[in-house]
Amino acid sequence: MNPYLATAIAMCVIVLLSLAGTAYLAAVFNRRAKSDLLARLEPLAAAIDGAADVDEARVEGRFNGQIAIGRVANAPGGFGRLFHVELVDSAGGVPWEWSSLPDKKGPGLTRAFEGDPALRERLLADIDFEEAATVVPDDRTQRFGFLYDPAAGMIRLTREMRTRLDIPDAATFTRQLETLQRIGEANRRAQIPANG
Repeated sequence: MNPYLATAIAMCVIVLLSLAGTAYLAAVFNRRAKSDLLARLEPLAAAIDGAADVDEARVEGRFNGQIAIGRVANAPGGFGRLFHVELVDSAGGVPWEWSSLPDKKGPGLTRAFEGDPALRERLLADIDFEEAATVVPDDRTQRFGFLYDPAAGMIRLTREMRTRLDIPDAATFTRQLETLQRIGEANRRAQIPANG
């Protein structure tokens, strides 16, 4: 047999075996990743008597009668992932956001409220965001924020994720929903003058 032909056939066999091995490993890793994600989401779904959707990386159910959602989302611009804990709460009025960002050059924090200043005063008179922040693990070093979106009719806690381990456990998820519910009640009272 021609040595060039034998070498070409051997190279084709090597390439096909490499492709088959790569496909197998991709399938195994994908299956394992979905299994790990399901193991993180199922306790959250049980906490809100809901269902977990691994393909969408979300749970949805009810918390004290309100629709509750926990989901993984891409950060704006596709830079990283976020975990949203959402509670449907339609108060009308105007949007706001309270955010916490660790300083890049030291142990300090930048915590800010964005929104109507009059609403800020009414809201801060009723809710202590510093206390609410304690439901976020490592709240002094994490990027996170609470926001109200009247168009979507929901209160949300958004937190950055580095790995799947940043999905909260069921107890933390429940505390976060309780905090969102308290913030929602304060928001409804604060929004009354804006609704007229």
